[in-house]
Amino acid sequence: MDFTLTTYKTLLNALQTQGYTFITFHDYLAQTRNSQPETRFILLRHDVDLLPQNSLATAKMEHELGIKGSYYFRMVPESYDIGIIRLIAEMGHEVGYHYETMDTVKESFEFRVSSLKQNNSDELIDAAYQQFCENLEEFRQVADVTTICMHGSPRSKYDNRDIWTKYNYKELGLIGEPYFDINFDDFFYLTDTGRRWDGYRVSVRDKMPQQERWTREGLTFRSTKDIIKAANEKRLPNRIMITVHPQRWSDSFFSWTKELVVQNLKNIVKRVIVRKLKTNNEKLTTKN
Repeated sequence: MDFTLTTYKTLLNALQTQGYTFITFHDYLAQTRNSQPETRFILLRHDVDLLPQNSLATAKMEHELGIKGSYYFRMVPESYDIGIIRLIAEMGHEVGYHYETMDTVKESFEFRVSSLKQNNSDELIDAAYQQFCENLEEFRQVADVTTICMHGSPRSKYDNRDIWTKYNYKELGLIGEPYFDINFDDFFYLTDTGRRWDGYRVSVRDKMPQQERWTREGLTFRSTKDIIKAANEKRLPNRIMITVHPQRWSDSFFSWTKELVVQNLKNIVKRVIVRKLKTNNEKLTTKN
């Protein structure tokens, strides 16, 4: 079966066998400032959307294999577990903030509701930034946070990265955000979005314009087994960023089945959203 911890370990072993070094996003940025990083390496990113105990399981496995990765936690109860965050950091993994304040600010931040009703985006960005700063300060009481990564909700009309159209995260002592500080012309990107490795087809925000080129080059994979096969055949690029959502990976049959059913339902919704966005873009193109 795919998306089990056993399969995940097989994937990591295959990549190590082919000579890939695993580094955190922070370490990659530090290396590029001082010298050229290793020529064959993987930035291993984990988006901790739910079930932080699953992230603890993957972190322990990686630690036993001598692998370090970056773990991005949301500031919500279903992700933000202080004990688990500290344990993961103690293993040598990087811990970062998986921010989403453009989505959450309406519900949890006090400012003029009338402005929101008028869709005052500038004031919304101000409020989202202030909440971001407060969350970051709280996060830094638990771990040393130097990088961030946006969380994308497909049902939200907001893109959490819009904060940075007005503000600069580097002024907060942050050194990077993957969607801004990685050149994906030089990196191949793999993500298990949608509980499949070709989830860009149903992804609203976690997609790259380079995907068409990767598809032409035969770098499209449906299953983890497909990636393992490509690694063993030495068909993968030298520089890769892999994003995994540990909530999807489990050896528990109940948890595995629940995630399968829930994600399949989510993918149906995503397809509808993607189709609507495509139709709206086509209409705008026709008018222009």
